[in-house]
Amino acid sequence: MKSRIKFEYKELMANSAKQFYEDQCSPAFDSGDMSIRDLDTGYIYAYPNMKPGFQVFTWAELKPENIAVVDIEGNIVDGDYEPTIEMPMHLEIYKARPETKVILHSHHIWSSMFASARKDIPFLLAEQGLFLGGETLCAEYAPAGALAVGTNIVKALGKDRNAALLANHGAVVLAGSISEAFARSKFLEHAAQVAIFTHLIGGPVPITMDELLDPSLM
Repeated sequence: MKSRIKFEYKELMANSAKQFYEDQCSPAFDSGDMSIRDLDTGYIYAYPNMKPGFQVFTWAELKPENIAVVDIEGNIVDGDYEPTIEMPMHLEIYKARPETKVILHSHHIWSSMFASARKDIPFLLAEQGLFLGGETLCAEYAPAGALAVGTNIVKALGKDRNAALLANHGAVVLAGSISEAFARSKFLEHAAQVAIFTHLIGGPVPITMDELLDPSLM
């Protein structure tokens, strides 16, 4: 089993953790998390769970050996680290959306405002349609770490959306690579900020997927 572990994935995740913190996906400690699935083995590499004997003040301090590795049922297959307590959510998403390779769960400030208000982020910008699937829905509330977080977020994502909000918690984006995950997370945060400020100048005016592109370009 250990021979199937790929150290390069641990390195990818440790390096991503630095960007995760620098992009303000997490304010400090273990707020938010990220995982990547190796489509060859099915193994999932994820940020670890902080427990007695292991603590970092930001994800930027993570090292490759700190990365947890589990199978699709959540069984630890390598290392001394348990995965993030939100691993049940990650697993539910991977099962429901098999095309997904990376899940980024952020605690960004603007999208967290919508999550805390339990409001959807309206579809206002072209990039939301192109990269996020349009409107970003807020899932029903469930306590952090509960399986219901996963079942609720899967429902909010549906078959086509690449982003959803966790009520009173944060946001999730799905992607095919780490770079794409960070890009989509930035688009989501930008959309949330724009939506909030539009209320100061008359209110948001949503668009639809049918209005996104000129028909001659499709």
